[in-house]
Amino acid sequence: MKLKKSYLAMLMASTMGMAVNASVAHAEDLSISGDIGVASQYVWRGVAQSIDSSGGNRPAVQGDLGVSYGGLSASGWFSNSYPSPDPQTPNKSVVEFDWTLDYSGSFGDTGLGYSVGGIYYTYLYDAHSNFAETYVGLSYDAMISPSLTVYYTAKGVQSGFYKTGDLWVDLGLSTSVKGFDLSLTGSYVNWKTDAINRAVVAGLDTYKNGLSLVQVGISKDIEAGAVTITPSIGVSLPVIGKSSDGERYIYGTAAKNEFVAAVNIAY
Repeated sequence: MKLKKSYLAMLMASTMGMAVNASVAHAEDLSISGDIGVASQYVWRGVAQSIDSSGGNRPAVQGDLGVSYGGLSASGWFSNSYPSPDPQTPNKSVVEFDWTLDYSGSFGDTGLGYSVGGIYYTYLYDAHSNFAETYVGLSYDAMISPSLTVYYTAKGVQSGFYKTGDLWVDLGLSTSVKGFDLSLTGSYVNWKTDAINRAVVAGLDTYKNGLSLVQVGISKDIEAGAVTITPSIGVSLPVIGKSSDGERYIYGTAAKNEFVAAVNIAY
């Protein structure tokens, strides 16, 4: 949960009356929020991202800053990630910056919500991996709230690691019990066919379609004055079919069972 800061228009002379009220109303609709945190590691869709030069996992510092007006919002998010593969920056750690534009709303008082938007993933010291997704999501507010979000890779990369036409689908369930937020997500993937960059060689299929990942999470918001502190624990379990080497691959990378502990501060 993010604690939003509203920026109100300054009151002018009382003779301005209705004009002042209108300015204040518009300012109350505009909110700015942000957060910063640290995690034991950064895992994205089942694949460890915050790794060192030896391939081992390492902690990640992450944060974002967003602005919203009504149902429209824009945000930027960052995290340290993997060692740079660019020979010009061999000793640099890649920093990921994700830029999101979103419009969210609801269908009256039905409890049914929706969101549409796009994400541009960018990588400092690995610009060749920049790619873009669009998404659409539905959710229903209930004691156990279901959600469905479909991500489509709108702009891939030449290597085929992220391919235009990839489809990733998250089906989630969430609820709150005694102040703890619980979540369960199952993910399905359908890769764009690419016989050159995603070829099956000697039975080694690193781009299998199907149910790929199960994630479980628990978190709790703790209000501390003007900030919200949120400790969380998450488990990521790849379930995609094994390839001929016995590994489960997601985005062409062998995915392992991962455990992530994190603490986030929203302001």
